[in-house]
Amino acid sequence: MLMIRVGMILLLPLLLGAQPSWKRAKAPQKAPLSLFHSSQLANLPTAETLKKGDFFYEISHRFSPLSTGYDGLYGIDGPVNMRTALAYGLTQNWMITLGRSNIQDNLDIRIKYKIMAERYAEVPLAMAVEAGYALNSEALSGLNKRDALDPNSFQYYVRFIANTMFLDNKLGIGLTPVWIYNSFIFANDYDQQPKYTFALPVYVQYFFNRMWSVFVESGSVLGGWNGNIHYDASSERASHPSWAGGLALETGGHVFYLFLTNNRRLNPTQYHIGAEHAFNADNIVFAFGITREL
Repeated sequence: MLMIRVGMILLLPLLLGAQPSWKRAKAPQKAPLSLFHSSQLANLPTAETLKKGDFFYEISHRFSPLSTGYDGLYGIDGPVNMRTALAYGLTQNWMITLGRSNIQDNLDIRIKYKIMAERYAEVPLAMAVEAGYALNSEALSGLNKRDALDPNSFQYYVRFIANTMFLDNKLGIGLTPVWIYNSFIFANDYDQQPKYTFALPVYVQYFFNRMWSVFVESGSVLGGWNGNIHYDASSERASHPSWAGGLALETGGHVFYLFLTNNRRLNPTQYHIGAEHAFNADNIVFAFGITREL
């Protein structure tokens, strides 16, 4: 009898542990909807943001026109416009980026917020908004060089970003209207009021698989200053619609962009005022960009 009691005492914890639990299981969390594979394309942003605590690095080059021929190695011999940038994921939906272009030493800081990413009747839709400002610390006006922190060299902008996908998530489409204040930083030198620019860039990217894709970007100035110094209809147009198209290659956390474009500008407040030349055989340049998520 004593042995039976001892055995029951030893088995009691096992029996209690085997009792069914009536606690409700936690519902599995739905993975966030992600459309494009990166937070930006070659020139334009997507609605994607970084994960909290992640870093994003970019380096981009815009070479001279291909029309320089073999003597200039088809533009690669230079001179070169370049940009480098570092971004950080503040939260799942917020990210901040600091970038620099060697065009007038344009320093650019921006913050992006993903508004939403949902499916509506099986059509995915992601939206984000981005705001930033830039300082052109090496701005030149004629033969005169401004002070590095001249108030007239500051620019401000807001971009809205909308993305969707078709063809079983292979064809991505983006729309990113942008408004820039003080887009012509030398307006004060011409006794003019600060200028603004409203542009409407769009892009399309087709993914063959996780590694390879092709893309086309385009952008036109729809309102405000378009590169004309005198800002009147009789003046010769000083900017043209931007075009870029090429190949994207993803390898791990890297994305390599190899493409042709007519716009050698890089930072948003400069890129969105348009290209200096039309997209034709004389003005096309080779360009590349490399991004890396860390």
